[in-house]
Amino acid sequence: MLAVLADLLTIGVGVAISPIAIVTVILLATAGKGRTTGTAFVLGCYAFAVLFLTILVVIGRAARTDEPESGAHITVDVVEIVLGLILLVLAVLQWRKRSSHEPPAWMAKLDGLTVVNAFIVGMLISGPLSPKDLPLLVAAGGRISQASLALWEIVAVILIFSLIGIAAILVPWIISVISPGSVEARLSGVRTWLMANHAVIMTLLFLLLGVKLIGAGVADLATLGGGS
Repeated sequence: MLAVLADLLTIGVGVAISPIAIVTVILLATAGKGRTTGTAFVLGCYAFAVLFLTILVVIGRAARTDEPESGAHITVDVVEIVLGLILLVLAVLQWRKRSSHEPPAWMAKLDGLTVVNAFIVGMLISGPLSPKDLPLLVAAGGRISQASLALWEIVAVILIFSLIGIAAILVPWIISVISPGSVEARLSGVRTWLMANHAVIMTLLFLLLGVKLIGAGVADLATLGGGS
């Protein structure tokens, strides 16, 4: 189990470093809503990762991706390579947007979010609306489904990996819960910096993670080819 988590660590950190999600938590925190809608947002991010990974692993196990010589196992490796290539394309697109520092228009509506809506926004930002996180979660789900682990170990890996994936947004959320009066002073500078450098940060992440996924998929396929 530890070996699988170590293999997934880079992907988990890549999921965690999400400027838009971090800025969203900071905005909710500085608006005095870190303990309510901020908490719901964080839980939404975590819930989506756990649910999505669970579905992928169930599908993968049903297709016998844990058997190295199976077609399903090879398919996961090919999908991983394709996802890596997609991330490289996204790196180029993000680099072209590096001069834009404007926050998404929907962020202006965060003050009016209910707890339920904040939870839904968290689920959307952590996957369906994220060009980075969704491919990474798919890759992580494929890796977990390939691993020869007991059921309890699979559950533990999914829960721990998902926790790693929200580590970066937990920091401002914890500050807003423990010390709500100092949130603005502590986090306003971070918020400004993240928005100003969002495109560059995402470009580097797309590039590094794209290379990581391509390398891992090719290495796995090469190992299978060498073993046959």
